[in-house]
Amino acid sequence: MDSTEHITDFQSASDHTMTLKKFQELNLPISVPAGDINEKEKVARHPKSVFEEDGDITEMDSEQAQSVENKRWKFKGPWLAGMTDGEFNKWLEKNVRTKRNEFRAYLREVYAKELTEEHRTQAIRDELPIPPEVKASTITESQFMDYLKDIRQDRLVLFRHVSRFLDLAPLTTDSQYLATMKVGRPQQFDKESPYGMNGPPITHPSAGISYLRTPHFLDNHPIYGPQRYHPVVKARVLKPRNVGTGVHDPIIGIAGFIADRPLYQKNLGSALRHTPRGGALLNLDLTSHGGGKLYYKLDAATIDSTGRVRIQISDPVNPTSELVVKELLGEDGMKNEVYTESFQDGPQKPAPRHIMPRPRQRTTHIYGSQESYGLNKI
Repeated sequence: MDSTEHITDFQSASDHTMTLKKFQELNLPISVPAGDINEKEKVARHPKSVFEEDGDITEMDSEQAQSVENKRWKFKGPWLAGMTDGEFNKWLEKNVRTKRNEFRAYLREVYAKELTEEHRTQAIRDELPIPPEVKASTITESQFMDYLKDIRQDRLVLFRHVSRFLDLAPLTTDSQYLATMKVGRPQQFDKESPYGMNGPPITHPSAGISYLRTPHFLDNHPIYGPQRYHPVVKARVLKPRNVGTGVHDPIIGIAGFIADRPLYQKNLGSALRHTPRGGALLNLDLTSHGGGKLYYKLDAATIDSTGRVRIQISDPVNPTSELVVKELLGEDGMKNEVYTESFQDGPQKPAPRHIMPRPRQRTTHIYGSQESYGLNKI
């Protein structure tokens, strides 16, 4: 730990602490990632917390581990799709080849349970007494060898037995072996694991950066009261779209993280190109301090298998939400704009012809400004 001078090297962690603080100010819970790319929109609309009891399991017996294998995130074995050839061969020699006898004993127990269930089903069908349970020790060697030859042809069953014995992280391979399924052998297909596509996380799925369980709570504004939507957040356009340089999608940064824009907003149509919002995504802003900035609505946040924070964003649903945030921060010279517009005088009666009409006066409240919130003193 120490150098040759017996001094411990250290660096400032202020960048990490500030990033954590900025993320926690978003009040955004961590959700279970999508199983495939087609489910990203579903995760944004109906996020599921990583702290749900059916998936956040770290200590379990073999039967419980098998029943929740498509939901849990912690496994004893590695994720094979993320290993290199050298790592896979080393893992085979060290952890797999030495368990050959244990795996054969495990298959005997599985075969005994299948025979017991088969005999009971046949007895119920023939209206006969229930036969006794088949023991693994009563299975002959020839019967067991026939069973091994049978499951070697059914790759889906063999993969499930190997995966459950070694407690491997899930893989999305069920559909590849449907053609090898044996006729008459029932199979149960559950929903694929959300960690089957990109692998399980290296830490807890929340990564310890947020302990909120749901985004369904109301934000209370000091003037306008409970809000229907959460406040939008200012994002920075780190790199606008430029096909010439290979940037086909604008890169947006929020609270120190790169955000993922929804699929339906990937294509910038001709109508969006001529709007101020589309112009900030297409053109490099050299006049504003820090570059172009836009306001986005936060949909969900997930942690991928490498530990990266993925934040999904979308355009604000209501344009007034952006004005409310700007008014609160006193940006763009906005002072009580939304407040005064909501309290404008009603329709006035037409004035007589001999009296000049007086211009309608706006209210002069100072609510909603930066000074009234005391932000100018910070």
